[in-house]
Amino acid sequence: MPYDHHFRVWRGDDAGGELADYTVEVNDGEVVLDIIHRLQATQAADLAVRWNCKAGKCGSCSAEVNGKPRLMCMTRMSTFEQSETVTVTPLRTFR
Repeated sequence: MPYDHHFRVWRGDDAGGELADYTVEVNDGEVVLDIIHRLQATQAADLAVRWNCKAGKCGSCSAEVNGKPRLMCMTRMSTFEQSETVTVTPLRTFR
């Protein structure tokens, strides 16, 4: 059964930005990448999202989800409580 879930998504670039709040519908069996695609299609058309295989092989959809490095295509929404905010940010890189 679908439900609405609260997301905080990084909007900006390496020069600066901020977390933006969104409420997105979630369906059974979906992964974080599915939700980010829905967010891009319905609320944030300018959101840049990288992905390639959607099978956990290429790493293109890597991000920090709630502070941990994850593949968004392999991170099931059922991992999170419905009341839990899911925060998605780019992976931290080292110069």
